[in-house]
Amino acid sequence: MGDLIQKIIDFFMGLFGMKKDEALPASTTSHEASYGGHAPSASSFASSSDDDDDDSSSSDYKVIVQRHGAALIEDPDDGERIWRNDHNLEVPREQWVDEWGPAGRGPDDETLANFLMHKQVFEMACQGDPLEAEQKLTGFGYRDAGHYYQVYGTVMKHFADPHGPNVDDGTFQSQRFMSASMKASQMAHRANMQQTTQADPALIAPVEGVTMETYAQIQAQATSASPDQFAALLAQHGMDQAKWQRVSNEWNDRMSKDTTHTLVTIYGQAFQSAGTGQFGAAAQAHAATGYDGSAAGGAEPMPFERCCEIQGAIQAWSNTGQDVNAMLAQIFKMNAAEFAGVHSWWLSQLTADMTRFAEYDRLVNHYQAQYSAGAPAAPDADLSF
Repeated sequence: MGDLIQKIIDFFMGLFGMKKDEALPASTTSHEASYGGHAPSASSFASSSDDDDDDSSSSDYKVIVQRHGAALIEDPDDGERIWRNDHNLEVPREQWVDEWGPAGRGPDDETLANFLMHKQVFEMACQGDPLEAEQKLTGFGYRDAGHYYQVYGTVMKHFADPHGPNVDDGTFQSQRFMSASMKASQMAHRANMQQTTQADPALIAPVEGVTMETYAQIQAQATSASPDQFAALLAQHGMDQAKWQRVSNEWNDRMSKDTTHTLVTIYGQAFQSAGTGQFGAAAQAHAATGYDGSAAGGAEPMPFERCCEIQGAIQAWSNTGQDVNAMLAQIFKMNAAEFAGVHSWWLSQLTADMTRFAEYDRLVNHYQAQYSAGAPAAPDADLSF
């Protein structure tokens, strides 16, 4: 059980930019440092590759494909292919003709998040085959890469914080942009999940008739069940302990091999949807968002500072080798699964106001230092944070 709870906690931490997670689509932003510690310029935001630079316009580069407003070029030295934006962004903003394409209908938050999701998917695909990456764009509704670059010129015009008169005179550092980036990352993950399950239906095929959703909900109910209650729960689903162990082993094996985190997302949503424990309503509220980046509804499950205190305590106990589950039960009268629901609920609120992440960090660090001064208990053999 501890390993599964850890999977869901790790996933949520990665989902909200709180933990490095290479399996999730990179939003290139976090609550601590955006774009490597500095705000991205309009030109860097426009690039389809982090390695792209001004040399990409050199005549030494070979043009592989030409579009209206874009070109796929090849570096003669190493054969690397990247998309180049051929739209002229060095024009006054008022002269740029808006084109929103499939991103939306105007300069609103939904349009920005949609475009940033398209951008993330495109750039991830460019790391492989740039032509296949262009097909990702046409799948979203763009005519081609040139059309995509025309749209992000419009995005730059309306959403960049200007430091000059031209379209490309700007940086992306606003709360609005960062919130949209985080939401876009989650949207991209959902899109990737859909593609994964369509390409590999066996990934989510039931194990001896038990779906991932059913498995997760049983696990959620098991967190507060006695051995007799758990046996009765299994019987309700037509299982004995032997079958349950086989089912559990198979789903765990699939999750461990699923680098896309499709299964752990399904698991997490179903686990929280079960609504078990003292904070079940908060977990259900977060699951109801579909992890689309929006804030979970309902009343707060506990005060914000209390949530930060518990997170700080968990980090301190983990770092000092204490039994996290035992300490949670002793000090805060809850288990790790219950706190995961509380914590993810609050993290969803912070995506709506990312300026609060600074206060979150301050409080968590404060309480981590406070609880680190406590005497260590027995090592935790069940859960690692």
